[in-house]
Amino acid sequence: MGRKHDKKRIMLHFDGERMNATENGRYSGGWKAVSGEKNSQSPNQKHAPYQQHVKGEGPIPEGVFSVEELQYPPEGGMERWLGHAGRGTWPGLEESWGNSRAWLTPKSGSPFLQTRSGFSIHGGAEAGSAGCIDLTDQMDDFADLYRKTGQSADLIVSYPGYEPELDQALQFLLEKRAREQSPMSESSEGYRWEPDASSGRTRHPLGGISLGDALRTFE
Repeated sequence: MGRKHDKKRIMLHFDGERMNATENGRYSGGWKAVSGEKNSQSPNQKHAPYQQHVKGEGPIPEGVFSVEELQYPPEGGMERWLGHAGRGTWPGLEESWGNSRAWLTPKSGSPFLQTRSGFSIHGGAEAGSAGCIDLTDQMDDFADLYRKTGQSADLIVSYPGYEPELDQALQFLLEKRAREQSPMSESSEGYRWEPDASSGRTRHPLGGISLGDALRTFE
């Protein structure tokens, strides 16, 4: 069933350690959250954002995402059997996903979103994921709020302290694009994707390559 246009929308913010929700600009909930495999996370999450490019291990790349409606594990049948076997659309079932999940559709953000996909918000028995946002045992609480607010939201992923100019993988990607350009771009904007204007964070130029140019690396 499609979404109704009159449903409320909430804004979610994930910073690598928590996911907070605001409704009409007001705080409406928050949950401890992680993204990425345990070996991609440090105790203080300082280095985790620099693993955004690592498929299947690193945290979800910075960006803006549309949050889809909740899905629930199969109650029986072949899909349930496949889930128990670690296969199908719900491999691992509730132990891996919790009692529900919501897929994420990228709208804008890091060039790494061109090489990684399949992100969701979900729960599970243990903290850690292949890049999804894992709320572990707090997924049910988030799901309750999400249902009450109409299951329609945008998510902003932004890591405090992350400096793109220090991200070697991102620099390599942008420099690769710069070498391939002919003639060289005259853009001086650099990588300046800014998820939240109120944050005061600014992306510094990287070789004069715009985010749009970087995205075209993968076309």
